Amino acid sequence: MSIPELELIQLQIILDNAGLIDLKYQETRRSNNFNVFNLIARRYDEVNLHSKFIYELLNPKGTHGCGKIFLRQFLTLLQINDFNDDYVIVQKEHRKIDLLITNYKQAIIIENKLLADDQPKQLENYYNSLSNSGFKIIKIIYLSLDNKDATEQSVGVLKFLPEWESIYHPISYEYHIGRWIENCIKEVYDKPVLRETLIQYKSLINEITDQMENREEMLEMIDFISKGDNVFKAKKIADNWIHVRWHTEWYFWQDLEKAISSEYPILELQKYSRDKLDGVIHGSRNRMPWYGLMFELCEYKEARVCIFIERGKEDVYYGLTMVKKSSERYSDDRQFISIAKKIAEISDWPGTGQWMGGNYCDPPIDFESFSNSITISLVNVENRREYIANLWIKIKEFIQEVNVVLEQDPI
Repeated sequence: MSIPELELIQLQIILDNAGLIDLKYQETRRSNNFNVFNLIARRYDEVNLHSKFIYELLNPKGTHGCGKIFLRQFLTLLQINDFNDDYVIVQKEHRKIDLLITNYKQAIIIENKLLADDQPKQLENYYNSLSNSGFKIIKIIYLSLDNKDATEQSVGVLKFLPEWESIYHPISYEYHIGRWIENCIKEVYDKPVLRETLIQYKSLINEITDQMENREEMLEMIDFISKGDNVFKAKKIADNWIHVRWHTEWYFWQDLEKAISSEYPILELQKYSRDKLDGVIHGSRNRMPWYGLMFELCEYKEARVCIFIERGKEDVYYGLTMVKKSSERYSDDRQFISIAKKIAEISDWPGTGQWMGGNYCDPPIDFESFSNSITISLVNVENRREYIANLWIKIKEFIQEVNVVLEQDPI
């Protein structure tokens, strides 16, 4: 059933007014656009960005020089009041645990699940490992973007423990880490370098959790939505946002497939599909991206040389892979080492596992969060086709460079 024309007009008025509020604060956002964290790592990088930075703050021996101040703020926020920090040790990637805080008998596990999926019995194994090592009191902090719970397969038999509710604490970047960083900023008001670093990290948290940074803008938007029946119209838009996400990505792959198939036949291997989009956009557990479009360039040493444009967890990228006749990708085979080294020289990232190397889409697309302006602009058919046309030009330039490498290393 289609939406009545009058309702569409009313929705358009809502969007136009929201756009005017956004326009009012655009200059403020542009003036605060620089963020060092976006320069040194990808914004969803659990290991090299978030775990590393949180570890540095929690560690009393960290280079911040503030001792236990940040650790105590963290424990206070989580209402962990019985932890003795006299002999505290903070470790990163210890026994495969993302972050571990211990004293002589207590342990706090922090499992950082920004985008990664849970592994079977992951939390159960961590807990048992520490329990067998003599720790009497163990708490598990499960950190995610939006306060989701650990999966049953990760928790395992721990859920049957009578004290499970006191052991397990799900927290979020959106609220807990954001609030913790705000409290840390207050502690270092007189340390400008450290204060500004924390402010930039808080800005990154706002970005990855889709929060407004400008309080005045937020209050003005709330005031506008609260008038009349605007909130019900806004809810209709919000209720359909997930469908906007799905169709935007679907049309992106369809339009990109049309551009490629005019020059190269598309392979079925790891090709996007309705079921795969449903799994990552509508699913809540065991979400599996890593699909896209693959096509063959030529044959080389009994393998098919293929370009794969893949949808990852936070971006879209393309690269070179080798495919056996049985359709198993295997670019890490020893016979391709010399090729892989040369491909790495023309790539944004070197070969690893099934990849020989490749590049990120530029400007970046993030179908996962569906929040940056480039990704959202793909809703518009003209913007989407223009982006795809430019992307296809860059991919063909990469193909030309790959062909040069192959010609230099004949069969």
